[in-house]
Amino acid sequence: MHDTTRLSVLAWRACPLDTMARHLNKEREPAMATKKLPDGLVPAGSSLEFTEDTIPAALQKEHALGTGHWGVLHVFAGEVCFVDLVTGAESTVAAPDHVIIQPEAPHRLRVTGSVRCRIDFFRRLDDKATMRTPGSFAEEEVKRSFARCEAAGDFAETFYTTFMNASPAIAPFFAQTEFGRQRQLLRDSVYLMVTHDVSDPDMRALLDKLGGLHSRAGRNIAPKLYELWLDSICATVKQLDPEWTQTLEDHWRVRLRAGMQIIMAAY
Repeated sequence: MHDTTRLSVLAWRACPLDTMARHLNKEREPAMATKKLPDGLVPAGSSLEFTEDTIPAALQKEHALGTGHWGVLHVFAGEVCFVDLVTGAESTVAAPDHVIIQPEAPHRLRVTGSVRCRIDFFRRLDDKATMRTPGSFAEEEVKRSFARCEAAGDFAETFYTTFMNASPAIAPFFAQTEFGRQRQLLRDSVYLMVTHDVSDPDMRALLDKLGGLHSRAGRNIAPKLYELWLDSICATVKQLDPEWTQTLEDHWRVRLRAGMQIIMAAY
């Protein structure tokens, strides 16, 4: 059994949202993105990543999202043709890019070559009922896991060792980085994503700020790199948490993905 005093590490290392906001407000704002979801939407799940061989047949036929639901089609590799069946317009969406799918708008996809994609779904909050966002069920479990990781070792140091080796595309983004500050920002960001739901207004404002800073107009972090980020977070948890299980990793993924979806949609 773990010493409960060790699990209280988050109590004194917690990063409040206003502290993180002050860090981010020092960063220069990029130009306004031209492809943007309406304000106030929250994540509502995502498809599995698919390729030209595994693309669902329904996506290649006429279909539409329901009322109050939006989609963001991310193209990580290759290109797809997005066909608007109302206007007949066809748009080529090439990696790294995305297209916003509007509610109730008939459309289909056409794939002619190698491609790798995923669709993230968003919805409006229901004012009449409390609708849980994806990953909200895992908050307490993931919070305890993060505490065990911090008690076992340096979470941020372990993460960056893994992340920097995940792809040669990553290191150039950190060429001028002061890693002492960067490790603290990473630790604080993960803590906030673990402990705050994306529907919280202050948390959403923070994620929108991060999305702008990392967008094409900002640091130009391609969406596919966020998958490597999440893989590296989970590898860090597996290394540091003595109570790791595959189910726990799945819960980490669903807990953090909602925040990732918001940041990626700003690209």
